[in-house]
Amino acid sequence: MAEFIVGNPLRKLARKHRFLRLLLWRLDFVFVWLLLKLAKLLPIDAASRFGDRVGSWVGQRMASKTAIFRNNMATAFPESSDAELDQLVTRAWGRAGRILGEYPHLTTILNEPERLLIEIREPIETYANPTRPCVIVSAHLSNWEVICSAMARMGIPNASLYSPPTNPYLDRMLLDSRRALNCELLPRDNSARLLMRTLKEGRTVGMVMDRRVDEGQPIEFFGRDKLSTIMPARLAQKFHCDLVPVQVERLQDAHYRVTFHPPVHPTDTTVDKTTQAIDMIQQIHHQFEDWIHQQPQDWFCSKRLWKKVKPNQIKEADSDTRIDSHAA
Repeated sequence: MAEFIVGNPLRKLARKHRFLRLLLWRLDFVFVWLLLKLAKLLPIDAASRFGDRVGSWVGQRMASKTAIFRNNMATAFPESSDAELDQLVTRAWGRAGRILGEYPHLTTILNEPERLLIEIREPIETYANPTRPCVIVSAHLSNWEVICSAMARMGIPNASLYSPPTNPYLDRMLLDSRRALNCELLPRDNSARLLMRTLKEGRTVGMVMDRRVDEGQPIEFFGRDKLSTIMPARLAQKFHCDLVPVQVERLQDAHYRVTFHPPVHPTDTTVDKTTQAIDMIQQIHHQFEDWIHQQPQDWFCSKRLWKKVKPNQIKEADSDTRIDSHAA
């Protein structure tokens, strides 16, 4: 979620002045609180459509975030025209608004079986024995938070990472709605110890991992190297458990299909653990690419994923940072 919504044009000034920052945070809290109250009064599908309209309207007024969306989309879809990219970004903002409109109805998504279809592509031990944990990874697609609801439906105790909003008032309000997910939420910063503790306790962990991680490894994503975390693969290695990519697809309004894909394994088990982990994350990135191509409007790519380049450089390869140069 953006650092500032109502006061986005004043964001630079607000970062320098605490009083203005707190004022804008409170204004955003009131704005989102009103939206959630209105969404709660509506039937769930109507609330989802309401969120779509609000998201499209708000997104068009957040120039900096829209520019990031557009740059990411241009890299992922270099064949798209300017008009197609503009339309895609507008649709993506609308889908982001749907997620907000559905927040007051997360319990309904969990409790109404027809709203959450679960597909398992390959059985693993965790599904039969939930005390045998695995590591779940996904991308910011559709309403990725319903993965927790799917695991709750399957009886799998879990803890998932989340990125707290910069606005502490919104963080508290959204956490209250997220209780309906039936999982423990762990803040993303300095999370390694918490994730290891969770796995030791016999609970599955979940991570959304298509964002850039500045301390990560350069791994190819849509033809260009993106700094990416390899933590999910290293956890799977350390605890000898499966690493499972999970895809969320919006079928219609607030109806979803959650697909548990076959677990990812290293291509070459004779190389060192770090190289194996990089290979596993590369495989996951390729799956993310496929999913995003299927439903590009559902990709919430609001953070800059790659370094800035000129439009005519987007297709150029970063030959000095290929994944095989980091095998050692």
